[in-house]
Amino acid sequence: MKAYYSNAYGGAESSVYGDYPDPVAGKTQLLVEVRAVSINPVDFKVKRGDIKLLTGSKFPRIFGSDFAGIVREAGREVHTFKPGDRVYGVTPVIFGSQGALAQLLAVDQKKARLMPSEMSFEEAASLPIAALTALNGLRRIGVKAGTNVLIFGGTGGVGHFAIQIAKAKGAVVTAACSPDNTELARSLGADETMGYRREDVYASSKKFDAILDAWGHMEYEFICRLLRKGGIYATTMVKPLLPVTSFFSRLLYGKKMTSSNLRSRPEDLDEMERLFLEKKLYPVIENYFTLETAGDAFHLAEHGKLRGKIIVRV
Repeated sequence: MKAYYSNAYGGAESSVYGDYPDPVAGKTQLLVEVRAVSINPVDFKVKRGDIKLLTGSKFPRIFGSDFAGIVREAGREVHTFKPGDRVYGVTPVIFGSQGALAQLLAVDQKKARLMPSEMSFEEAASLPIAALTALNGLRRIGVKAGTNVLIFGGTGGVGHFAIQIAKAKGAVVTAACSPDNTELARSLGADETMGYRREDVYASSKKFDAILDAWGHMEYEFICRLLRKGGIYATTMVKPLLPVTSFFSRLLYGKKMTSSNLRSRPEDLDEMERLFLEKKLYPVIENYFTLETAGDAFHLAEHGKLRGKIIVRV
């Protein structure tokens, strides 16, 4: 098969497009003909070696987590899926497991889900990591009808889903984004927009019940200024010292801080699909690449100013 694979951690210099051994489905696995893969921030971080302790040192290897495709074969202990089924999901790339940027993927049946017939492969591949992270983040900060919520980084991969989900829950949504993305944020459902720079934050007199930092780099002084007493802030960025910061924030200011990452329980996937089918949730996809040009997709994910999702078509 053809694949975009890496011979070491790093950037484009460590990766190539070419022939790679076909995977073989184990007894509980599916062999999937991959049609689309989404590139998320976690993907380029894994690829450059940010979390080597979890991702291992085995090379060559394939990266990419979100996928959508068609089942070619099902292992002998697989009873839920059959050849020809359209499926999507997230394949883990920790401990040396192979990713999805290839023509074929062997993935455990528990990591796959039947695609609704209304979804395209590109739409399905764009959803899992980003939409489920947004859904979990909004859950952790208690967003419901009437909640005054700020989505910081509102037009990125997680943020553009968070705006839509928060609006579907009946929240009053403000999106922090660049001036160029104001129109997009409003089209996604934001009631108001604001800039994300220091002068924008200090020009605002608003206080929010909840903040989802979909960008992950919101400054602490911004959080303190914009979050009301008793409010909750969540970040999508892994921050080891966050529990300590949260303890002192609650003690001194009455403001809670927590983290938000992917959660993919069946009920989460059910809710995500329901919102999609009700046309309350859709991916913004402005950048498409081929498997041969997947290196450009990684470069854009790491260095570009993104709106929505990046998709690699296989």
